[in-house]
Amino acid sequence: MDSHFNVKGVGTVVLGSVIDGYFKKHDKMRVLPLEKEIVLKSIQKHDIDSDFGYQGDHVGLALRGIDSDELDRGYVLTTDASVKMSKSVSGKARMVKYWPAPVKEGMVLHVGHWMQMVPGRVESSSGDAKNPELRIALESLMIHKPGDTALIMYLEGGKLRVMGSVPLE
Repeated sequence: MDSHFNVKGVGTVVLGSVIDGYFKKHDKMRVLPLEKEIVLKSIQKHDIDSDFGYQGDHVGLALRGIDSDELDRGYVLTTDASVKMSKSVSGKARMVKYWPAPVKEGMVLHVGHWMQMVPGRVESSSGDAKNPELRIALESLMIHKPGDTALIMYLEGGKLRVMGSVPLE
């Protein structure tokens, strides 16, 4: 979700993009990372009421069962049971061609996925410098589907900030 606010007479409204799949009006959805169940009261696309939201749509959703104060940018609304939350990332990274140095244990990186940007610390790095096997402990939960890919960034590194990508299990 991009943004959220209360609308008098409507309730809590969120704006965001449908990343995958679809949902319909009156669906029960989970709000992650809160693990709270809400009901989708209505859907709008470009200020026109709709009964469905499909992958690629930018939508405004009116929600029942949650207050705007409970939400934050990057939270995920889903009907998909496979969406999960992880406190660490591990796997074979693919570094960008221009990344100059190997990833070292103790480095503070940022992992980006959907609207989330989560800081983390490298717990281990082994193998080839261009495709290292990484384990990154995250400061907060990363919401994702199994098999998604996240960007890894080093914000202290000057002009080149995107290091590469890493799979999410």
